[in-house]
Amino acid sequence: MQAKKSLGQHFLHDKSVVWRIVSLIDKPCLVLEIGPGSGALTEGLLEKDFSVDALEFDKDMVEYLKEKFKDNFKLNIIEADATRYKLDKSYCVVGNLPYNVSKKIIVNMINQKHFIKKMVFMVQKEVADTIIAQPKTKEYSKFSIFVQIFCKVRKVFDVQASAFKPAPKVVSSVVELVPYDVSLFNEPIENDFFEFLKKFFAQPNKTIRNNLKGHITVQYLNENLILDTRPRRVGIQEIYKFYKYLKERKWV
Repeated sequence: MQAKKSLGQHFLHDKSVVWRIVSLIDKPCLVLEIGPGSGALTEGLLEKDFSVDALEFDKDMVEYLKEKFKDNFKLNIIEADATRYKLDKSYCVVGNLPYNVSKKIIVNMINQKHFIKKMVFMVQKEVADTIIAQPKTKEYSKFSIFVQIFCKVRKVFDVQASAFKPAPKVVSSVVELVPYDVSLFNEPIENDFFEFLKKFFAQPNKTIRNNLKGHITVQYLNENLILDTRPRRVGIQEIYKFYKYLKERKWV
């Protein structure tokens, strides 16, 4: 099968990478594989005796996979869009995610984290660095905060372009995301926190005061030094504490 550039397809073929990814999945676990492509990772999962539900968006690839694995009854191939797919059972989720929609897929999975024990994803290195980013780095963003509020994250290893066909122009990375039972703060996170976060990071190179101007009732908070700081310099705990401070006073 030829990879389709329009779908961001790059097929993994390096067996050593396959085994390193498979080793990160805990047994017993029903696996949801996202973007099986030509089936290299699928094959590795099946060889390790996992049962696999494989989500594939490309209709041609679905037919290819059904033929390739026609005698394997531990594999269920589902033609679906992983950016919208609704889970209905408990999974370990794994996948070589298409570069062009990797963040959308991660958001969709995290929004259904109550069904998920663990996620292991191969993504563009730039995305992996954003996922694990800490304050005072250029990668740190509202996406970093969203993921880290709901999951314990780590980057496991980098994967060179030669591991794929066709070879992408960038390095990839494998990341592991383990959902918290509730959140990093052990309490449900209200949706308006993420609306606040968009405003907070509206222009990362400007001060928080400038970003929030017109969005909070009080125009000047004398003793809140955070307002004169740039968003990337403020840790998750401090951002959330500031949000709660404003929320309690009904200023957001």
